[in-house]
Amino acid sequence: MPYVQRKWAEMPRPIVCLAPMDGITDSAYRRLVRSFNSNVVLFSEFTSAEGLLRSDKVRQRLRFAPEEHPYFVQLFGNTPEAFRQAAFIVEQQGVAGIDVNMGCPAKKIVHSQHGSGLMRDVNQACRIVEAVANACRVEVSVKTRLGWSDGDKLIPFASSLVSAGASLITIHGRTYDQHFSGRACWEPIYALKRHLTVPVLGNGDVQDYQDGLRKMGNLDGFMIGRAAIGNPWVFQPHGRRGGPTLRERVAAMIEHYGLMREIKPEHQALIEIRKHLAGYLRGFPLAKSARRTLLETTDEPTLLRRLEALAEGPEVLALAS
Repeated sequence: MPYVQRKWAEMPRPIVCLAPMDGITDSAYRRLVRSFNSNVVLFSEFTSAEGLLRSDKVRQRLRFAPEEHPYFVQLFGNTPEAFRQAAFIVEQQGVAGIDVNMGCPAKKIVHSQHGSGLMRDVNQACRIVEAVANACRVEVSVKTRLGWSDGDKLIPFASSLVSAGASLITIHGRTYDQHFSGRACWEPIYALKRHLTVPVLGNGDVQDYQDGLRKMGNLDGFMIGRAAIGNPWVFQPHGRRGGPTLRERVAAMIEHYGLMREIKPEHQALIEIRKHLAGYLRGFPLAKSARRTLLETTDEPTLLRRLEALAEGPEVLALAS
């Protein structure tokens, strides 16, 4: 069945999202997360608006399966015209919405006035949102931070984005200066919500679904980012004491790799699954040695054989390698 476009007001509360992460939230991982929670809003990888216009490879990376809905594409850049054209292309793919990145703190991104750099130019930020909102009929959201060095301008900045056409705002509870250091502060996000009529989501240090519920306060929902890497169980509304067993984790790894292989060649899948290994194995005895063994694997049959051995225990993997 074709996806029926829903407005934010029609989406179940809390609004729970898989945060967009470059090299992590590809179609394979999004589909895996969907199998753990049918209501999670899924976001694409961090994608250049300019790159999307120039590269077939970038456009192909944004392809998605029907079961991934509701699915948002996150774009970054600093040119309203590029965003306008990119938004038109993305909308034709049947997405639920487009998210504008105004929060990435990577120096090379900010140096080009992309990501967090847009917080220093509210007029340009608003022109970008307006360009996207005028180019398409899908939801337009913005993900940003508390501010550059403090949160003093968060409310007027976010209010301007809403006036320009943003229908949802997500705030990462750190400033640009903090990058990912220290603890995320959610109090300014709660204060922002009291000034906006559109949904507001919180992001930063959310460990799992229950932790998100504890943190969200008066907000409409939350995003889970780094804690979700190699750990789709964080989206389950009712976690299990002790978490998933090693056998369950290995089964998810095998399923995840299989989903990757549906869309990527063997050598690429072998490299990209490595980004998730630490999350899948975190907390188990001999996890470090098991992870090293898997990271050294250079062909698919050996990887699958080693994963099957790991399901019996790290000690079995050590003997089988």
